[in-house]
Amino acid sequence: MKKNVLFFSIIFSAMFAISQQVVPCVTDELYLETLKTNPLVKLEENRANTLAAAHQQVTLKKAGSVRYFPVVFHVIHKYGLENISQTQLNDAIRILNEDFRKVAGTNGGTSSSSLSIDMQYEFRLAQFDPNGQPTNGVNRIYDAGTDNATNAQKALSYWDAKRYFNVWIVNTIYNNTGQSGSIVLGYAQFPFQINSNTNTDGVIIRADQAGAIELGQLSQSGRTLTHEAGHWVGLYHPFQGGCAGATASDCANGGDQVCDTPPVGSSTSGCPTLRNSCTNDVPDLPDQVKNYMDYADGTCMNIFTPGQKIRVDNYMNIYRENAFSTTNLSAIGINTDGTYKSLTAAIIKAPYSFGFDVNSLPGTGWTIENYMSPGDSGWAINNTVALHGSGCISAQNNKNNRLNIRNAFISPSIDITTLSLPTLSFNMAYAKRLSVSGDRLKIFISDSYGRSEILARIILVSEMETGSESKNPFTPATTEWKKYSMDLTPYKSYTNCRIRFELQSLKGNNIYFDDFVIAAPTSVGEIIKQSMQFVFFPNPAHQKATVTFLNEEAQLLDMSVSDISGRVIKQLQIRMFSSGKQELEIPLEEIPAGLYLFQVKTGKGNFIHKFLIN
Repeated sequence: MKKNVLFFSIIFSAMFAISQQVVPCVTDELYLETLKTNPLVKLEENRANTLAAAHQQVTLKKAGSVRYFPVVFHVIHKYGLENISQTQLNDAIRILNEDFRKVAGTNGGTSSSSLSIDMQYEFRLAQFDPNGQPTNGVNRIYDAGTDNATNAQKALSYWDAKRYFNVWIVNTIYNNTGQSGSIVLGYAQFPFQINSNTNTDGVIIRADQAGAIELGQLSQSGRTLTHEAGHWVGLYHPFQGGCAGATASDCANGGDQVCDTPPVGSSTSGCPTLRNSCTNDVPDLPDQVKNYMDYADGTCMNIFTPGQKIRVDNYMNIYRENAFSTTNLSAIGINTDGTYKSLTAAIIKAPYSFGFDVNSLPGTGWTIENYMSPGDSGWAINNTVALHGSGCISAQNNKNNRLNIRNAFISPSIDITTLSLPTLSFNMAYAKRLSVSGDRLKIFISDSYGRSEILARIILVSEMETGSESKNPFTPATTEWKKYSMDLTPYKSYTNCRIRFELQSLKGNNIYFDDFVIAAPTSVGEIIKQSMQFVFFPNPAHQKATVTFLNEEAQLLDMSVSDISGRVIKQLQIRMFSSGKQELEIPLEEIPAGLYLFQVKTGKGNFIHKFLIN
């Protein structure tokens, strides 16, 4: 998936460079439109600027405490590439904080300018929503308005702007500049608009401008959000009013109303560090092209100034003080030092099992995240197929013709600290549609409601396959299910263990999932089997099978096939195996059809695996 996303990102970069003009920001244009319908906003702007100007000549005081803003991303999508991942959104937050905090070793920390400063503002994904419910700080909403988005799309998902920094992610943004064919990257709303335009307060950017990975538009290095966040905290463009916008004697009331940012004749592109577009300032200084509030390339930007910080501090004290207040941060799950508050242990305690014997998931704690277009098929409760009980959860993957559709279902949060050796097990059935089918199931584990996840395991198509390849929709027989197990010991401290199963569709057939269990393993052998990530496939087998396992260190292994009574009928291998991932082909041509045991003897104990030969 990452390779494909990177490919599309490169294509988009080429489109930007060759065929379309880029308009980095339309904040000013949108603000002028606002004044047409609500001219009183100008009075509030004037009042705020008067207060800020009174402090502009004040020497920057000694560094104080860092202020933290809770962030929520509203991803408006049509199940396309614009439905960007949590990982990409986390990367957007990373870049935002590196820039605002002038973090050493990052682009924000590379500036050699004496005017480059730590703004002492940081951004944190919200841990609780406005209703006090746990969240990963991301809302995903399907709406065709993700194309040519306007402020109208903000009404689809909005959290109280006096408590949260709202960031809307869309596919494309409506072009109101009159420049035909140009691409708008983003826009923001100024702090002094919060009381008159509360429900649209925040930032809206294209999905390819969030972060610098996956779909992130590499040419801007994720700094479209830094620029727009600068507007959100009260900063203008340095080219505001052009060369005539500010004079040496009245810099606090003209231009961008910041005295240590020289006037700029027009917006910057590229990174022309010797540019001096205005000569009327005293002393005559070159343009500050690396300032985050100009339009230089993202890799060029690395400056916020002391004057900008003074302005922002004043604006924040007037308009956004509640957002970073101790009371608000505490309610949203953020400590005053910026760390996340410890979450209350989940109500559900391990051992825990769920058989999907329900008509629907609401009320069970389980959720589904299907990222699909009309005509595609995602995960759903299936009351006609089950290994045990009356139902399972399945994805009718045979209907999906688009590649890399990612659909997921998610467990409730489970406190697994109650088990000394927690183990996940489940049953699954799957078949290929074509010989080139490349589906895979990814298992993610989180202790923070999905805000951050660990990719714990990838089950490739070779391990998934339990039925025969067929272009017809696959429905499993009882013998076409396979049990999987996974050691959760690395996560045994998790009081809110949430497991997300993500199917990545690549021309495969239907998949079925049943009998989710988190419990203690039943034997020493089972523990060893899980720790080695032992997999035997296909099962049933015919003429040959494959086993894969992982050695943490080199060890002597004795492998054999026995009948159901335990009598060895075929000795396979007795030898040292090196550390790392291992894969062996097991010849079975001479063994008649029936039920058998694959036996593995290790220095720590033994285990068996039942299998059928057709």
